[in-house]
Amino acid sequence: MTGTVVKDSNEDWLRSLLNAESPPSGTTRIPRVPKILKEHMDRDKYYVPNVVSLGPYHHGKPNLESVESFKPLYPNKLVKGRHESIRSLFHSLAKMVPMLRGYYEDDVDHLSDDAFARMMLLDGCFILYFIEQIFKEDTDKTDNLGLKSHQIMFIQQDMLLLENQIPYQVLTEVMKFLPHEVWDLNIKRFIDDIIIAPGKCRKSGEKAPKTKVKVPIPDTTSHFLELLQTRITKEKSRGPLPKDRYTFRNAKELIEVGIHFKPSQTRSLGHINFSSCGFFANLELPPITVDDSTKHMLLNLVAYEMCSNDTNESWVTSYICLLDSLMDHAEDVKVLRKAGVLENQLGSDEEVAQLFNEIGRDLVPNSFAYSDVATKIQNHYDSKTNTWISQLKREYIKSPWAFVALFAGLVGLFLSGVQTYFSVFGIQSHCDSFCLYLKKHHHLP
Repeated sequence: MTGTVVKDSNEDWLRSLLNAESPPSGTTRIPRVPKILKEHMDRDKYYVPNVVSLGPYHHGKPNLESVESFKPLYPNKLVKGRHESIRSLFHSLAKMVPMLRGYYEDDVDHLSDDAFARMMLLDGCFILYFIEQIFKEDTDKTDNLGLKSHQIMFIQQDMLLLENQIPYQVLTEVMKFLPHEVWDLNIKRFIDDIIIAPGKCRKSGEKAPKTKVKVPIPDTTSHFLELLQTRITKEKSRGPLPKDRYTFRNAKELIEVGIHFKPSQTRSLGHINFSSCGFFANLELPPITVDDSTKHMLLNLVAYEMCSNDTNESWVTSYICLLDSLMDHAEDVKVLRKAGVLENQLGSDEEVAQLFNEIGRDLVPNSFAYSDVATKIQNHYDSKTNTWISQLKREYIKSPWAFVALFAGLVGLFLSGVQTYFSVFGIQSHCDSFCLYLKKHHHLP
């Protein structure tokens, strides 16, 4: 009897395997940061806002009340006093509440629908008014916003935390009730100057290139952090199946084998380029600025990519791993800094190296990211000839006198070789034949 029951249970289990279906994929578009990231190395402070709460996750926290008190001032300023626009906007957002709640995890149900709609209106107007004032060159942004300068700096950082996002559809809805302005342009400018900024690594005196709105921000954009990740990882360098392992190490080692670093013209962490010319090569990397906000920004981008359903989109994670491999020590940071690939606004070069070593620890990159470039670097790195030529260049051509001495030595060696050759294998001339004739027939000595 017992055997029959076990047999039936096994049959049921096997039948369940045959009929198994994939579990439903997560639909939360603004998730919380995974606990594994918060618990690692006491990083919780990098995922929570310092001065302003946006969205429901940190709404109502006492330490954020200072900036919260300014939010009711901004809607009227944003709509230029058109009170009916604010009323219509609120009713429009109230209808969207069920859909907007779906962006977040289930722990935001403590807010009523009316409270949720009010929060979305205030936060949406706050974001757009803040960006509007940031790019107004003829006004004092500190006075217009009513905020202190240090609060403005922290707000820019807080606006790009994963747990501090509101649906982009809220901003789109707010824009419908505002005077016509180039909102896409200002939003792109705000996003583009955060991490990658060729203008910050350009030669002094050159003007920063203006952002042009060629393509509008897609309607499918979920939030600001996603927009940032999308815009800084375009033009991706996805390569073939990678090698089993790469043995090249830091930037200093690559310099020793004739690989030099250059800032690329792209504004994308997803694209790097390797080009070789004879015994030497150039590795082009997008220039980045490292400052006090960099760690917050990168960790939240990593958290966003970790929560993504697309496992092939971890380009920021992959770039962090690449920089981590290139920067072991302060000397490596100095190499990249002098090449214009990195601008250090953080402090010492050692601090920058330590920052990327800490962030890159335990991260798993996309295996196909930069695999074509990594293979080319490895092939160049493995060449003994490239290493020898590069060492020769460093040792003997580092000063004009060393070059002159090397050149003179090579010329002398060449002439000595020519002399030896003709002494042994000299070509017989007509004069030599005449001398032999005289010796033979006239008994000359």
